[in-house]
Amino acid sequence: MRAKAKAKTKSSIEHQLEIFKRATEARYELAMRAYNAQDNQTKDALDIMVARLRTIGTGQIRIFPDGKRGHSVVVPIEPVLQDQNIMFLATEIFKDLALMDVQVANYEFPPVYCVECGDKISLTRRAKAKAKRQ
Repeated sequence: MRAKAKAKTKSSIEHQLEIFKRATEARYELAMRAYNAQDNQTKDALDIMVARLRTIGTGQIRIFPDGKRGHSVVVPIEPVLQDQNIMFLATEIFKDLALMDVQVANYEFPPVYCVECGDKISLTRRAKAKAKRQ
């Protein structure tokens, strides 16, 4: 590979890694909002899920420099990014189970956030009163 092509590939990898980092931060914020809304028993269950997922995690991601499913490069990621993605994955697993009426500990997705996208939703007065009673 020529020097110019290598530089272009490296730049593309760095760009894709930056996109991954930004997406990780957004997912982690959503996960922590859900995590912080739980009781201690449910936080313990999530912590166990995170620990189990961490044991099988590789700490690497596959990047496709050309944005295609062709040539790929395996890139190590910072442990903090791995932990943030694992927390997001654990809360998503619990959320999906709850949506299928499978209760894990007392997991409940915070009612002020959209279950699908995680955006904050404004509740009507009636819905706010109901959320407080629960």
